[in-house]
Formats: sequence, structure tokens, C-alpha cells
Amino acid sequence: MHTLFGYWIADLLVRWLPARASRGLAVGLARVTFALRPPARAALEANLERLSPERTAAGRRRLARDAFEHFAVSLVEFLRLHRVPPERLAGSVEVHGHCHLKAARRAGRGVIVMSAHAGSWECGAAWLASRGIRLHVVARPHRHPWVERLFVRRRAQRGVGTIPERPVWTRAARLLRAGEWVAVMGDRTEQGQPAVREWAAALARRTGALRLPALMLRRPDGHYCVHFGAPLSPGADATDADHDALLPLLRLAPSQWMAFEALPAGWA
Repeated sequence: MHTLFGYWIADLLVRWLPARASRGLAVGLARVTFALRPPARAALEANLERLSPERTAAGRRRLARDAFEHFAVSLVEFLRLHRVPPERLAGSVEVHGHCHLKAARRAGRGVIVMSAHAGSWECGAAWLASRGIRLHVVARPHRHPWVERLFVRRRAQRGVGTIPERPVWTRAARLLRAGEWVAVMGDRTEQGQPAVREWAAALARRTGALRLPALMLRRPDGHYCVHFGAPLSPGADATDADHDALLPLLRLAPSQWMAFEALPAGWA
């Protein structure tokens, strides 16, 4: 109930307040939440230790605090996204690895976008959709139906589909075989189920889809930088996808990695 009320209040505030004020309020609330030491903070600091073992505990704590703030800003950006014209979003994105994106599009087959909870992944999905890509995201359904409907509606307003059904495999495979794109979060696992990276690798082998590593990171000026790695063939090993593609991208901005749950086995 607290989560439902929090999302409802956030949606109302974003509607009423100017963008700068809503971001400032979100950052303030994130700092308070971080100071209260929720379980997500301990999980994030443990994940950062695996990602950057060379950092001190104090350094990881600073990164974790920044990540809480980035999460709050990302939520505000997502709730405001339907007000941002596609051309304005396109003009705020710098692309790194454009050749990899072009290669994936030229392949003429389905593509699994392998991303992570870093930067502004919802804005990244909207940006891809604005470029004419038929994109569908695999998202864990929220336990509150109102919140889930809000997220599905906001994505749909920017041309992004949601695949919340269980099992996801059948729907995702059908879309990929039709040449459409499916986005998954490679830094997540489901209790009692294979890690998402293993699931995506198996889906790629079955459908012939490519896997395209991608992260949309936030720049200090409020704009974005989207990074693409080289497309992975359907037969590429899942471990290679993690260590040779996603992890180097995450290390570009560890303070923007919102890994609030335990990492899947085999990471870092």
C-alpha cells in the first residue's frame, strides 16, 4: 500500500510541478530513503563491490547514494516522458556504437536488446521506438494493478509495448520471429528461474535473434548518451554476453547502476 501511494503521489507531483522542481524533490526524497538504510541499499553496495572490487567501502557507499538519486530522477523522467516530443528526445541523445545499432538493424531479423537497470532505460526504450523500431520490453509486473497499468500506458504512449504475461517465452519468440525487437534486463534473475541472460541466450538460439548490448546513461548536463556493444550471434555463450558486453558498459557509470537486488550467478 505504501508503494502504491508513493507512485500515486509521484505522478501527481510530476503533473503539477515544473521539471526542475520535481527532480529536486525526487533527489531529496532519495537521500532520505538512502539514509534510512533500506534492504535495497545493502544489496546495491554488495553488487557494486562485485562490479568494482578495487573501490573502498566509502567509495561504494557514495556510488550507492548517487544511484538512489539517479533512480529517483529516472522515475520522474519516465512519468514526464509522454510530454516530451520525440524530436526533443532525439536531440538530447548522443550515440556511441552507432555502427553496432546499424548492423543489428541491417541483419533483418529479430533483436534482443540486452540492457540493465542503469541510467534511464525507459527513455532508452522510447528513443529506440522513435527511430521506427518495433520494441517490446519484458517487464516484471508490478504487484499493484494501478501501478502496472500506469507503466504500460506510459510506454504505449511512446510506441513501446510491454510483455508482462507469464510465461513470456511464447509471446517474445513470436515477436522475434516477426523481426521485431524485445528488450530485457540482463542484471536480473527470477526466484527459482534461470537468470535473464541465460533465458535470453536460449531464446536467441531458438529464434535466430541477435542480442544487442545497450545502455542509456545520463550526462551531467541532463542529456543522455546511449552506448551499444557489438551484436552477439544467436550461438554466443551467455557468459560472454555478460562479461564481454554489459559489464564494460556498466563500468562507464557505476553510480548510475540501480542494482537493488542480488545479482544473478556468474556476474563480475
